[in-house]
Amino acid sequence: MLDSFLGDTRYGVRNLVRTPGFTAVALLTLALGIGANTAIFSVVENVLLKPLPYPQPENLVEIWNTYPPQIPKGGLSPGDYADWHQQATSFSEMGAYGEISKGFNLTGDGEPQRVLVGYASSDLFPMLGARVVAGRSFVPEENRAGSAPIVILGHRLWQRRFGGDSAVVGRTVTLDNKRYTVVGILPSGFQLLRWADLWMPLGQFDDDLTEHIHHAFVAIARLKPGVSLSQARDEIGRLNQQEAITYPDAHKGFGVLVQKLQDPSAASLRSTLLLLFGAVGLVLLIACANIVNLLLVRNAAREREIAIRIALGASPWRLIRQLLTESTLLSLLGGVLGVFFAIAGLKALMALVPGDLAAMNGTGLNGWVLGFAIAVCLATGLICGLLPAARTLKTNLAGVLKQGSKGASSSGRHKTHNLLVISEIAMALVPLISAGLLLRSFQHVLEVDPGFRADHILTMEIQQPALSFTQINGLSQEEQLKVGEKQSLQFEQIAERIRTLTGVKEVGGIDDLPLGNELRQASRFVIDGQPFLAAGARPIAQTRTVSLGYFSALGIPLRAGRTFTEDDWKVFNLVINENMARRYWPQGDAIGKRVDFCSLDPKPCWFLIIGIVGNVHQFGLDAGPTFDAYFAGGWTPYLVVRTASDPISEAAAITDVVHKVDPNLPITRMTTMDGLISDSISPRRFSAVLVGIFAALALLLAAIGIYGVMSYSVSQRRQEIGLRIALGAQRTNVRGMILGQTLKLTLIGVGLGLTGALVLARFLASLLFGIGSYDPVTLLGVALLLVGVALAASYIPARRAMRVDPVVSLRYE
Repeated sequence: MLDSFLGDTRYGVRNLVRTPGFTAVALLTLALGIGANTAIFSVVENVLLKPLPYPQPENLVEIWNTYPPQIPKGGLSPGDYADWHQQATSFSEMGAYGEISKGFNLTGDGEPQRVLVGYASSDLFPMLGARVVAGRSFVPEENRAGSAPIVILGHRLWQRRFGGDSAVVGRTVTLDNKRYTVVGILPSGFQLLRWADLWMPLGQFDDDLTEHIHHAFVAIARLKPGVSLSQARDEIGRLNQQEAITYPDAHKGFGVLVQKLQDPSAASLRSTLLLLFGAVGLVLLIACANIVNLLLVRNAAREREIAIRIALGASPWRLIRQLLTESTLLSLLGGVLGVFFAIAGLKALMALVPGDLAAMNGTGLNGWVLGFAIAVCLATGLICGLLPAARTLKTNLAGVLKQGSKGASSSGRHKTHNLLVISEIAMALVPLISAGLLLRSFQHVLEVDPGFRADHILTMEIQQPALSFTQINGLSQEEQLKVGEKQSLQFEQIAERIRTLTGVKEVGGIDDLPLGNELRQASRFVIDGQPFLAAGARPIAQTRTVSLGYFSALGIPLRAGRTFTEDDWKVFNLVINENMARRYWPQGDAIGKRVDFCSLDPKPCWFLIIGIVGNVHQFGLDAGPTFDAYFAGGWTPYLVVRTASDPISEAAAITDVVHKVDPNLPITRMTTMDGLISDSISPRRFSAVLVGIFAALALLLAAIGIYGVMSYSVSQRRQEIGLRIALGAQRTNVRGMILGQTLKLTLIGVGLGLTGALVLARFLASLLFGIGSYDPVTLLGVALLLVGVALAASYIPARRAMRVDPVVSLRYE
């Protein structure tokens, strides 16, 4: 058996070497298809198939609140988490972390640095298997408010700031002018909240750990053995209803979501990756159809050889095995080349990955991916070789021997070629329509008005040490106004110095930039004189503190009333956006009305509306409208500078001005507003570009297949074409005959492809913006494109048919 296999392999190698043109085209076609599948599968395996790096991740769930329709998934209140941690019986373990990043100024050794802090309960790290590389983890006593100020360093900060020195454990670091003791260092592979530079225990969280108003925590729990996810959902649902009864005002309108623990960036990539995997699968199938066509043509030229071998006693099984060995060998060689294509493709792919899709980091070829590539190669070899081998053995061998070296052709073979062309066109249409829909959707996103002028804007974060919530809550409303006035004055002094720079036109500030991807600042509100909506549920507004020059610097239009002045630092005044004004004051009388943003506190805080400004996209260009409330008074850490020329050219001068005022202020996140917009749409751009690339590859392979089939058809019909010309047919008619055959096959393929695309298009709905899944412009445009490419691919064979010499053809006949 082994000798026979080795003999078949040697024979297959000799045949491939004897036909270098065929071998090169086939290898390149297979390498493109297998390489694309290998590259995308490596991403799918890393992002979707690889289990989370925690012990028994299949038993871990995450628990969220919902506040429909404005917040489909949000954090738990500290009080909810504390209650459920004690009351829930479906879980063997439960921990929590703060979902919203909190920044601190790290000063002391080295340059001032802005760091992001995550909060975690003492149960969290042990449950997730995160063993500190030095020191210790948090202990239960540190979950209580007022616990000792300690931190655990993230591995990245430990390496960059402290040089990987384990002796940092036990030392203190200064965060916002307060000393914290380093008690541990997390391992490098810890993936929860990848942005966190260091961690604090829940006891350091800057709020009342028993309150039910602010929702900042996410709970992670491990199901007990024998407890299903549905049972856990039922129990948490009942506990949530109890909270609503106990705290009717604070809990009104809140639901609960219990789901399997997942990486958030992986969840956001799921639809895109499945779409890509489907697209490259179709690319491989089109490549296989091309190989089948090539093998059919090649085997047709070997019919006399095969007929002689059968006449000499070779068994059909022996010949099939030999032909399958050749096709499998060809596929394996194409797979080897495809792996190199996959490596190069992955490098290019990772260069396109947006920064917020961190789940794709670390993607590469491993044992599972190489095993997948080998399986694809073997399957491709068998699929591509089986039909040509079966077709060859069905040939009328006696007729072949009688016709000598010309070989024989049959209508069955032509039908097979035609069916393969139709299938290629149908399969190419699906990724082309997907790419067309994504590109049209991306175009609609680009056309969205962000609500401000993004040109010539430089932004940077300049954070002061902040007052804690506890400190703020200990102040009276009058004292809070005075603190805000002092901080506003400090900011305006810096802004005034920056305005004196030659290239600067205007300066402003805000505490949270537009186009964000994190729900950081929002508040439920009550309108004076208006009843609660939705059975008592309070609406939510995005709350922002702005400087005096913010609206002017960004070019946000004033629709009614006025913007802030220095006098507004001393009172509770408010500017709202158009969307909020139209929703709650449709008669246009919002100016002078009052809104309470402390409706759940013992004492209300009424804000007087003094102005209405244009709508701004707070959460991306493709996000829905929000109710925006702007306040004056307080430090606005995001500096917004409008310049007369390139904003980056003014960065150094602006930095010098800030550091002359206070050298301890760290300056981070420096970017242009154009760059911010580009980053916000990068996931959509990533999806559209990748699907577009693979759709173009599918179109190219389909065009090559059409060209090959039509060229073969012309070569087989030379005598017929010559006879037609001899009988008086015009050469233009001959060209029309070939192009008409192509058009007929293409239209059939387009019809089948459109049917499949319409069925699959509904799965694209979550990725689209501004268009429907059945957008007629896209469907018609892609169909016409495919018809045009098919006719172009068959034009050269049609021209060749026009040049057939009837004398030569008839003499041959």
